[in-house]
Amino acid sequence: MAHEPTYGALFVKHLMKVGGRVPYDYKDLQQVKAMSQAELADWIKSECREFSQAVRDNPADVAAEMVHKKRADMAASSPAACAAECAVSFLELLAHLF
Repeated sequence: MAHEPTYGALFVKHLMKVGGRVPYDYKDLQQVKAMSQAELADWIKSECREFSQAVRDNPADVAAEMVHKKRADMAASSPAACAAECAVSFLELLAHLF
């Protein structure tokens, strides 16, 4: 019987694929990788309602693309935006982006 990857694992895999070097804390990414879609949405709900709903409404790859696009837009508009370039808490970055 094949093991199905979690929503979180698919999300992180796609985020790394589109973003290359991913500037998030390793511990956060390991936690996200273990989560189902509902668990990830609930985990981020208090910090970031908009993205929590996006997780509930979209497949993992679409949600990852949303984070990547927002991060890229932020970096382009403000080169000094450290949150786009250095290792930060995944929740902190989501709250800043959304």
